[in-house]
Amino acid sequence: MHRLSFLRGPMPLIGAGLALVVLSGVAFIGIVSRSGVDEPGVAALASLYFLVNTAALGVFSGVEQEMSRAVSQERALGRPAGPVVHVMARQAFRLLLPATVLLLALSPILVNGPLRGHWDLAAELVIGLFAAFCAAVVRGALGGSQRFGYYSATMATEGLSRLIPSVVLWLLGVDSAWVFGLVFVLGQFFAALLGAGLLWISGGRDRAMLSPSGTPPSIAGAGKIRFGVSTALVLVVVANLTSQAIVNLPPVVINAKLEALPVVATAIAAAVTLTRLPMFAFVPLQTMLLPRLTANAAQGDLRGVRRQTLRTAAVCVVLGLLGILMLAVLGPWLLGVYVDLGGERPLSSAVMAGLGIGTLFLMTTNVTQPALLAIGQHRAVLVSYLTGAVAMTVMFVLPVEPVTSAVLATSAGPIAVAIVMGFVLVRSTRGTGAPADDTAKETRDALSGS
Repeated sequence: MHRLSFLRGPMPLIGAGLALVVLSGVAFIGIVSRSGVDEPGVAALASLYFLVNTAALGVFSGVEQEMSRAVSQERALGRPAGPVVHVMARQAFRLLLPATVLLLALSPILVNGPLRGHWDLAAELVIGLFAAFCAAVVRGALGGSQRFGYYSATMATEGLSRLIPSVVLWLLGVDSAWVFGLVFVLGQFFAALLGAGLLWISGGRDRAMLSPSGTPPSIAGAGKIRFGVSTALVLVVVANLTSQAIVNLPPVVINAKLEALPVVATAIAAAVTLTRLPMFAFVPLQTMLLPRLTANAAQGDLRGVRRQTLRTAAVCVVLGLLGILMLAVLGPWLLGVYVDLGGERPLSSAVMAGLGIGTLFLMTTNVTQPALLAIGQHRAVLVSYLTGAVAMTVMFVLPVEPVTSAVLATSAGPIAVAIVMGFVLVRSTRGTGAPADDTAKETRDALSGS
């Protein structure tokens, strides 16, 4: 009975949904490499995959996190979450507009570079941005209200709506890059539709989150409102956008450098995808950590926040080291199984293991970030990622060959982020008193006053 109870718990539910999302993303590049799409088209689709993650998830994963934090606070205070959901949704839409304009302005550069002349893929990138906006709003409401069953259902829908059509297109011998691209970017839109539908038909408190709200509430810890968007949300969004750039831009930049060698470019993109797989194991935990650590920080239990975070980070290090070892032994073989490289093995075991170094540090930052947000260190999170972006950029401009540049860039950025985050976490949680940041003090006072 205890085992069955665990299987119905939030971790397995979110893990199952996430597994389908990860499988669909991993399978996407592998499928298109074996489809009728030509080599430049495959390389362009690989770039689309990373660009969608950078632009869409970079902007709106911050919306999901801040929405989750705000909804968690309202529930802890015994108030309906609907008003803050609508406030955060409006703020997210105000972020969508400039993000879309910026993406359109950059599209000529992207088309002439990593998208290899495919204007249709640039249009799909914009569609992916809108789909991510829809999914983030719905998932933020679900995560903050701890409706993890619904949350996992949206993830399963995203994965299946990408995976099944991609397999069908492959079996039918479709050779059009834009068709595969459209299937990929619409995944989050279908996920948002399902999540909103589940909230609506569930009735009561859940439906109230989608109904028109009255007077907009003030959200503790959100900071000042500028141009209709809270300071905290802007900081988290910029931080997450920088984070996704650190994760996803190295293969895109290398792709542009290797325009004359599409097979090597595809190999690097596929290798980065493979080496990033262990990161996803901790996404379910990250989804649940933020509401839990927010409550701990609001009660002044900073040592508890630090203890939980350091323990989880230690597990990340162990898994990361095991992953590096596996890549050193089996990396080139796994890469050959994953994508069709025409019998070539352009990446050595040392390169595959080197690409895994960044994953180890990215896993630790993924579990440290919720702790920093919980104690109100939004600015520190942003500074950490900006530091990592600078380190990554420096590696790109070094006069080394592209494959070596990919290893250095994927490692230097995450290492720099982890160092800064770890320093801030230890410094900010030395005592048991209030967090240093004023926004965290507001959160604690609001909850203790309930």
